[in-house]
Amino acid sequence: MDLFDGILGALLLALVAFQTWLTIRVFKSRLFERKQKILQAQLIWLLPILGAGLVFTILIEEERSNKPPPTQLS
Repeated sequence: MDLFDGILGALLLALVAFQTWLTIRVFKSRLFERKQKILQAQLIWLLPILGAGLVFTILIEEERSNKPPPTQLS
């Protein structure tokens, strides 16, 4: 096994781990309906890099917009 194969294997493993983590995060989220979660999971796995990046961005933005505004101290 040469260095290139090791790097390629590590990148593939990291991608699968990220997609798995993101899929779990999507299904645990309370922001989306079941059908939306299924469609997002399909996007994550059918378009591995682009789909996962898009879903990750949407999830982060939705979580930010649903957070209560910070209280200001006087």
